[in-house]
Amino acid sequence: MTDNNAILQASVTKTSTFNGAALDTGEGTPRRGIPVRVIYSAATNASGSNSVTFTVDVSADNSTWYTRVEFNPIALSTTAQSGELNATIETESRYIRLSAVFAGAGSTPTITYQGDLTMSKP
Repeated sequence: MTDNNAILQASVTKTSTFNGAALDTGEGTPRRGIPVRVIYSAATNASGSNSVTFTVDVSADNSTWYTRVEFNPIALSTTAQSGELNATIETESRYIRLSAVFAGAGSTPTITYQGDLTMSKP
């Protein structure tokens, strides 16, 4: 179950590194943390070798950001991939965001994804 107020990133397609908008939690997460879910599809690469790594970043001031959660990289290939990534984030920082970090020297990397905070463990 998700809440529209807990969307880290609405569905979007990206071809290069992208930092999502900040979500203001007010005062951080509960001590037990909050589950984070990233659903991705159409993850491809025209040629060469590229990857995408999703991170959940935190900030006390919505200006200086630190990576709090880093998911395993997704190796892109000419065969489209889809999947779901799950983690739990615990932070005292007020702001959190979802970022997609592209790496490699391949051509035409692309991925469609969305991210949210789930109200129960996946």
